[in-house]
Formats: sequence, C-alpha cells, structure tokens
Amino acid sequence: MYLQGRSLKLRRKGRRSDPRRVLLLIMLIGAGLLLVSLRHQGVVRPLFEATAAPTRFPETYANEGQAWFAAGKLKEAIAAYDQATRADPKNLDYWVAKSRIEIYAEKYEDALASAEWAVLVAPNDAKSKTALAWALDWNVVWGCRCKNLSEAEAAIVTAVALDSNYAPAHAVYSEILNDGQKWTQAFQEAETALRLDPNLLESHRAMAYSYENIGQYEDAIASYKNALKFNPNLIGLYISLGLNYRVLGDIDQAIFYFSKASAIDPQNVQPYLYLSRTHYQNDELGTAVQYLEQALNLEPADPDIHGRLGLIFFKRRNYEGALPELALAVLGGTVDAQGNPLTLASGVPVLDVNGTPVAAPTNSPVLQVPPKPLNDAASLEYYYTYGNLLAYLKKCAPNEAPRFLQLALNYDPDNPTVLGSYEESMAICNGELTVDEAQNGTATPEGGPTTTRPAPVATEPPSTEPPATEAPVNDAPTTEAPATETPPEAEITPTP
Repeated sequence: MYLQGRSLKLRRKGRRSDPRRVLLLIMLIGAGLLLVSLRHQGVVRPLFEATAAPTRFPETYANEGQAWFAAGKLKEAIAAYDQATRADPKNLDYWVAKSRIEIYAEKYEDALASAEWAVLVAPNDAKSKTALAWALDWNVVWGCRCKNLSEAEAAIVTAVALDSNYAPAHAVYSEILNDGQKWTQAFQEAETALRLDPNLLESHRAMAYSYENIGQYEDAIASYKNALKFNPNLIGLYISLGLNYRVLGDIDQAIFYFSKASAIDPQNVQPYLYLSRTHYQNDELGTAVQYLEQALNLEPADPDIHGRLGLIFFKRRNYEGALPELALAVLGGTVDAQGNPLTLASGVPVLDVNGTPVAAPTNSPVLQVPPKPLNDAASLEYYYTYGNLLAYLKKCAPNEAPRFLQLALNYDPDNPTVLGSYEESMAICNGELTVDEAQNGTATPEGGPTTTRPAPVATEPPSTEPPATEAPVNDAPTTEAPATETPPEAEITPTP
C-alpha cells in the first residue's frame, strides 16, 4: 500500500482548548478542595445530614406552657409561651395565653406588651381586646402606672361587642367595673361570666372579687376556693383567701393560706411579706421580722421590704434601727448582699453602734436600693412614719420631719392617721409635746422590747428636692393591688 496525497493527516482535527473553560475547571476544583477542608474543620456539614436536635412544632411549646401554668410554675410557663410565639408569631391564642400568665406572675408591663402583639395579630377579635383590657387595668396603679381606667374600659366594651358570649371578656369587664367602683354592674358581669363558662377560673375569680368589694368576705372566700379547683397551684388565689380570712379576724386561717402560697413557690417574696404583716398586726413582732429577713434574702434591694422592717423597728421603739430602713424605703441608698444598709441617699454612710461606718463584707456586692415613690397606701405609711421618726429624733429642719409629714398629708389629706401623725410630730418639733408624752398618747402605738437585729444608726442629710408644699398630689384612680401587702386601712388586696 502506498500513501498518497500532499498532506498526511495523522491526527483528528478539533478545536483548541478554551482558556476560560480551563480557568472554570480550576476554580471548581479549588472550591471542592475548600469544602472538603471546611468539612474536616466542622464549619460545614454534609447535605441531608440530620440536625443535632429535632425541630419542635409551635403547639408543643404551648402545651408545655399550659402544663407549667397548671403546676403553678409561672416563670417556666411564660418561657414556653415565649418560644411558641417565636415559632408562630401570628397565632393569637399564644399571645393571649402569654399575656394572661404574665398577669398572674405580676409581670404587668410584659403582659401589656404581649396583649398589644395580640391586637396586632387580630385587631378585631374579642380575645385580643380582652387581653389588652386586662393588661391595661393592671397598668393603671401597678405595672408602668402609665394607663388609665377609661382605656381599659373602652377596650373591654369593644371585646364584649365583638363577642357577647366570650366568658373571659365578661370576667375582665367585672374586674374593671369593680375598680371603677361600679359594684352593681360589676356583679352582673361576674354572674354572666359564670353562666357562660362555669369551668373558667377567671369567672369564679371575678365573682370572688365582686363579693370582696362589697364586703361579703365569706362569699368571696367560697368563690376563691371554687377558683382553686381549676388551678390549685396559683399563689395569688391563696393570698386572696388569706387576706379575706384576716379581715374577718381569723388569723390562723390567714396564716395557713399565706403559708400554702409560700410552700408552692418558696422563691417568691410575696407570701413572706403577707405573713410578716399578719404577725405584725397581731403584735408578734419577732416573727414578723423573721419573715422579712427571709424576704430580704431573696430581694435584698427591695425598698418595700426595708420600709416594712422600719415600721416594725419603729413600733418596737428601736428608732436608731428604724431610721436607715425607712430612709432606704423613702429616699433610697445602698445595701450589701444580705440587705444590711450601707449608705443612705447622697452617699451618707450608715454608722454602727460605735459610730463607725458600716462596710460591706469582703467580696459582697453593693446593691442599689431605689426610693419608693409615694403612690399607694404602703408608701404613704412609710412617709408619715419616717416623718414621725425624724420628729422623735428632733430632726425638725424644714427639709426633715416637716417635709415628709407634709408630703404624706398632701397625698391623703383626709386620712385621719396621716393627719394625727402630722399634728403630733409638728407639736414635738414646735416644743408643744415631748416624745415621752407622744409615746404614751393615742397617736403612737405601744411597742415591745427592742429587736435583737443589729441596730445601725445614721444621720440623713438635708435633701435637695423641692419643699413638701410643692409636691403634687397623686390622684390616680384606685384599682386592685397585686400580691403586695397593704396597711390595715386598705386591708383587702385582691391578687391576679
């Protein structure tokens, strides 16, 4: 065979390699190597690999929250519903349930925020409007103290108009009407709630609150016990029972129900305050101090607890011990981790019995105690008692005893106890009455022996705040109080 032709084709003719294709292949190879490296480092995971934890459905969080609520674990219930709302933020029922539990947990501002979210989800639904109305009611005198009763009433009227057969709306409406002192209509709304849903806790609570407000305490007790059948682990119901028994003079039963509340949640400070107040009113001052010290272990920087402790010291005529405690309640200051006073307002040190400034224990944090504003019956008692105390200690400069007595009188000028304290103390300051005469008179309660608690002493500095005559009078409408103790003149304090 002979090869013929001008050109011999020894290879197949084709296109030459495109440089761009070569570059792309190089980049893909590099990316693959990078992924392999990142996988070995644990930065990326293989496709379709199972997740470390299974994905939960929103309703499982809601079911968990309801179980925690039934067990009386309100903090855990709120956390579960928080997860439910994160998983399904458009579910109205989750926001309504969260707001409801936050009210029972006395997280009133949080309850208002949750209710506002509910309204955003369903602006024309009876459930969202009812949740909003209830939260608004609890933020009139408590919570943020930034709402008024008319806002709550407008919201609940809308809720009832949207669904007149929604029992929770009538229960909340009853509570708001009671707060507005519309007793007859409030009672009718409570009856409607019970008729619509006799198995609803709030229906029985609304009826109990209505009985309580018209002075039918035995009936109120029966209704609160009915409410307990639907959740026997809510400490607020036990506290309400204790308060109603106490106003009837049944101290043993009052202590029993306050103790039940404490047993359910030993980390909750409120039952200790109720127990302390009950023993205080029963002249068992040593026991009252013990419960307050238990409360201080939980919340050492709470001005209310320091104010109560100051009242007991004052009643026992331990004026040097009462001074820093009442000053902390009224003006604020600092304490150590056990609640022992360190400094008063403006940094003035508290002195021990030897006149030496009290120092915080080694490695103990210094906690700030905020002053308690004059806006309720409890703070009123701290203010006028502090004024009495300063007068007894002959601290009668215009910015001392007269200032705090005038503040208390401005707040409640028709209160006979406040007026009597003002007149007695000003008589001492004006030299018209001696301390011994005041102690043996009717205006000052007789006390027992001095407490065994260490009694620091302190001199309160002059205040830079406006004089007492310039203090405005707080005329916020009265509403129910949370589970916080009040003095005898405001005996019954309903709880959520």
